Amino acid sequence: MKKTLTLFLLFFHFVVFSQNSIPKSVILSEPPISKDFSFLKEELKDVQVVMLGEISHFDGNVFETKTEIVKYLVENMGFNVIAFESGIYDLWKAQEEIKKGTNCKQVFRNSLFSMWGKRKEFQSFVTFFENNKANLKLFGFDHQITSTNGTVNLSNDLFNYSKQINHNLKLNKEDFALLLESISNSSMFDESDISYQLFSSELNKLKQKLILQKNSEEKFYWTQTVNGLLTLGEDAYTRQNFTSAFNCTAIDNIRDKQMAENLLAYVKQNPEAKIICWGANQHFANNLQSVKAPIIKDFVPMGSYIKIALQDKVYSLAAITAKDSIFLQNKWYSTPINAGSFEDVLKKQFKNNHVFISAKQPKIDKINENRLFSPITFIEGKLSDFHDGYVYFPKATLSTIDEYEDVILEGAQQNDVVKNKKEASINLEIKDRPNETYIEEVVIYSKNTPYQILKKAIGSFDKNYPDKGFSSDLKTNILIKVADTTCVNADILAQQYDLGYVNHEFRNTKKVLQTKWNVNQNFETESFKEYHGLMYNSPIQYAPVLKNNKFKKFLLNIEGTTKINNEEVFVIQFSSPRNHSTYTRRVFLSNYSGYIYINKSDNAIVKIIENWEVTDFPISFREGYTLKNNLVKYTNKEYLNESTITEFVKENKLYFIKNATNVVSGNLYNDKNEKTDYEIATTATWNNFNISSPNVIKTNKEVLLFEVKK
Repeated sequence: MKKTLTLFLLFFHFVVFSQNSIPKSVILSEPPISKDFSFLKEELKDVQVVMLGEISHFDGNVFETKTEIVKYLVENMGFNVIAFESGIYDLWKAQEEIKKGTNCKQVFRNSLFSMWGKRKEFQSFVTFFENNKANLKLFGFDHQITSTNGTVNLSNDLFNYSKQINHNLKLNKEDFALLLESISNSSMFDESDISYQLFSSELNKLKQKLILQKNSEEKFYWTQTVNGLLTLGEDAYTRQNFTSAFNCTAIDNIRDKQMAENLLAYVKQNPEAKIICWGANQHFANNLQSVKAPIIKDFVPMGSYIKIALQDKVYSLAAITAKDSIFLQNKWYSTPINAGSFEDVLKKQFKNNHVFISAKQPKIDKINENRLFSPITFIEGKLSDFHDGYVYFPKATLSTIDEYEDVILEGAQQNDVVKNKKEASINLEIKDRPNETYIEEVVIYSKNTPYQILKKAIGSFDKNYPDKGFSSDLKTNILIKVADTTCVNADILAQQYDLGYVNHEFRNTKKVLQTKWNVNQNFETESFKEYHGLMYNSPIQYAPVLKNNKFKKFLLNIEGTTKINNEEVFVIQFSSPRNHSTYTRRVFLSNYSGYIYINKSDNAIVKIIENWEVTDFPISFREGYTLKNNLVKYTNKEYLNESTITEFVKENKLYFIKNATNVVSGNLYNDKNEKTDYEIATTATWNNFNISSPNVIKTNKEVLLFEVKK
């Protein structure tokens, strides 16, 4: 494994390079290790803040190399703070948890964006931090709410602190928490409960109260958190729709400015700190004045504010790759390298070597095409203005989900199917529902309101549903019709492993055992992941109407009672007056409604019908399915409606999902905007539930890809 001696020795070899070659560079090991970065001791002399960028948040080998750089900076140059592009509040809580002795693996999962905290390739960093936590601190410079710490604790902690400093925050705490969830998950300011004017007014009053407090770490964090919440609210309230192939646009300016303010405030609060920032290249760019491309030219990155303030005390080190494909929405897409671009020159000169390139040289101090602001789109700009140095990766490997289920499982151990199209379309008229005995009149409900009944049901989840791992057998039928022509009819047998329906956020895992193709034409099936029945998770975990902090926001009505399995059940109709993802759990705007069947004897939900009437289907999701032959002309899809029926069965005192049917219907469009209708119906049945000695299927052993056989 070859490695050059120093930057200066390499500069001596300038004459042997071609006209487009880059002389000042350091070839690294394969893969790079911490001692490879010894040249940084001279490169980063007198630097207080190092910004380690990445072109994509999903390149696992980049995470691993950045960890090696962190190791060198901590062990050899005295850096002692790791600052992430994640929530300032989330990381503050993470730091507090680490002080209490909480395992760093869990801490990072609860604080960072999941693209890092829940990825296998990031775990080398977690291990390093765990081993050096006595000498390291965490900081989050993002104002967003990025993980469980923020979603679960922020609202409650903010109100408690307000009381502590004798300030009356005139907002409803539960409504405030739901508003923050809407802002974070749906990127919209939902004024149904709290108006933007009231939100802004009350937080600004708290901000003024904070100014009067004595200087302390608590005052610092709450000041920056409140500033961030004000920015977050303003961003969501004023946001307009932009369509671009870039990762960052002018709409991110408000975020980048706040991130810079957070970091500079931390430097001021901790003047002796030596900080390593972990985030995206785009946010760490020093200067974009050379960029003329539309949209991106108006973007003002966080790094530009930091560079103006800290000058030579900050150093931006960007990751760059010459990969020619990108993984989006479960598919690989070609992203060819433009001839003569920065990436093209690096690929031709350094081939399969990992290389550091200094921006402090004439060959970089010029306008060149590059892909530093998007893994897809090339722009022209002055490379020496963007960053101070670059680490070139000849390839990028997709990050993978971290197998953390084992830890959760260990902790837990310690402590009739729809058959025809008419039924599959899910008619919501109660009297037309099959296999139910409908009681025409119910005169007395005692003192039970639909809200009281549903509250009891939600409160009984722990006793009615499995809360630890179990396995089961799954049989699924997938039926796809385009213009009334059956394109796919397949029966799939699989094994499934689920962590439980209660208190777990992880999806189930599956291993496909057998596929029987009854019909397979005109439709190229790549993965079973795209079919709802094979990826189905319990509505007990995910249905918004079954969340304890949300059900009161739904419109509920007792329609009557019926009998299911000879048990009398309440039938409660629900609908959401709000059409965004916080209240629908769908990325598209939709009218969400349905029915909940609650057993009178034990308050168990034994059936739930959910329906999503789509009101706005986003452009980013309109790319068509992979069609063949006479259907290949249809290149875009549009959802019009989605419906799901979930039925439970009681076994050994617990309720398990027995049957589930999901139907998605919509239109397919060609380039002339001509359309035809389509429908995908997925019907699934589960059997052989094993909770005592389950067959555990880890995500890295999950089998969902297959060879299509007619």
